[in-house]
Amino acid sequence: MPLFVRMSVRDVEASARWYTDALGFRSVYAMPGADGQQVMNHIRLGRYQDLMLVASQQDADTTASHDSFVIYINYYDDMEELARRVSSTGARVEGPAETRWNTREVNVTDPDGFRLAFSQVVNMNRKFSDVMPSSVS
Repeated sequence: MPLFVRMSVRDVEASARWYTDALGFRSVYAMPGADGQQVMNHIRLGRYQDLMLVASQQDADTTASHDSFVIYINYYDDMEELARRVSSTGARVEGPAETRWNTREVNVTDPDGFRLAFSQVVNMNRKFSDVMPSSVS
């Protein structure tokens, strides 16, 4: 079974809806709690691009900082359209911008503060050794 990231969010249903509308994920399985509210939603963008949204145990008014990691996702669709769609939700968006390591990236911060980097290769014909210094190889 592939591994995926587990993310504690303030409102599972609202987060799943944002990931669906803004980023194109789909729900694979949603689990309701005793009160009928979702306590978990397993969402997927593509093969091996899964996230598990779980209800946070923190106070609903607490906004956590998630600078300790960035979720990195290979993305194959139109990066400009992705940036426009996410921006229209009011979320923070950076890019698309090309990197020196031969990728085009869009960086997104979701409503709970999680950071995601969507990336695609710019030139498939360039080798790793062409874009990275020899000290890295």
